Amino acid sequence: MTALAACAPVAEPEGQEQTLNIAYWNYGPPAEAGNEAIANGFMEANPDVKVTLTPIAGDNWGSYYANLATLIASGERPDLAFTASEGIKFLSENGLVVPINEYLESDPDAAAIQDDIASELLDSFAVEGNITALPNGWNNMVVYYNTAVFDAAGLPYPESDWTWEEFRETAAALSADTNGDGVNDQFGFTWASNEIFPGILPWVANAGGNLVNDDVTEATANSAPVVEAVSFLKGLIDDGIAPAPSPMGDIFTAFQNGNVAMFGAGRWPSATFLPAGFTDWDIQIYPTGATYQTVAGANGYAILTSAANPDLAWELQKYTASAEIQDSLIGTPEAPRDAIPTTRSTAQKTVDAGIPPQNGALFYGSVDDYPVLSPFPAPAQYSEYEATVLRFVQLIFAGEVAVEDGLDQLQAELTALISG
Repeated sequence: MTALAACAPVAEPEGQEQTLNIAYWNYGPPAEAGNEAIANGFMEANPDVKVTLTPIAGDNWGSYYANLATLIASGERPDLAFTASEGIKFLSENGLVVPINEYLESDPDAAAIQDDIASELLDSFAVEGNITALPNGWNNMVVYYNTAVFDAAGLPYPESDWTWEEFRETAAALSADTNGDGVNDQFGFTWASNEIFPGILPWVANAGGNLVNDDVTEATANSAPVVEAVSFLKGLIDDGIAPAPSPMGDIFTAFQNGNVAMFGAGRWPSATFLPAGFTDWDIQIYPTGATYQTVAGANGYAILTSAANPDLAWELQKYTASAEIQDSLIGTPEAPRDAIPTTRSTAQKTVDAGIPPQNGALFYGSVDDYPVLSPFPAPAQYSEYEATVLRFVQLIFAGEVAVEDGLDQLQAELTALISG
């Protein structure tokens, strides 16, 4: 990743229109629409402020942060950057983020906002006690299941107390060779190849482990829970219960076609399924292994040290947690938004409005009712870290290296990366 140095704020000339620039991950139309809505809403409420947007490409959070680093190193000076749990340590350790602790203590609006946000979500944005941003939205990892495929197989829908063994039995019963060539072409489960979050992480968490230690200074990629989780997933592939992992977009298509019965993700698939008229689905929490931990990642708009007016940037950040913006995250049954609202009150409105899925209360319930995996395994070198993890687990799932050998090699590379 490009080396970075903190940028000194640049003051606006007197009498000139105030400006704010937001850099954001342009992962598709929902990102564009959401950021435009925030910019337009803030400008409408503050006519003397002009908000501009800088979209940044990326296949995942890691590549987005690499591209953001390149942008800043080239001399661009955004005031805020859309960030997530994956990037807060990167921003903090590079001296790029303005902590908001003082704003939270002194702003009279802040107490009410904090009271309406699960403390686990706010804590997930803290680095050594410094809170890097107010969460604007978040996602957890749940299992999506195709109700039509379950119905056709005569299987009951999964319950929240299912175990890994019960999950495997269900996924096996939903796998089939539909064309008679001796190889399954309908699969019970799959997971994303291009991200850790909807990939191996929920299984590692529910095996009782993590990919890093408590202060994110050491990798634990070859620890017993990681070996157990990756071995479990590799077994699904070996037994024809899961295909080789693929990008999330390909999984969406296979799920809607009934070629995959279950997969893991956050709320964002609903923003694809429902506008397409696909309603044969619901969600359930991941099955319990040695334990159950909710895997949750928040996102928000961090104030950068390059901000010309951090106080004004705080007002925009605070606006992203306002009722106006939070309520916009509800969407409609035909066109929901792709993140869970951060505020509990708006999340309840989402359920009350009848926004699918039927089990939608599980989204916020997963942080209210269950322990949350902590810390989120995101060292400062997240771009290289994620790419390294994905490279090795893909080799393992392709059968090119044994599970324990691959994880030992991964551990060695992550240790050098994080400590270096």
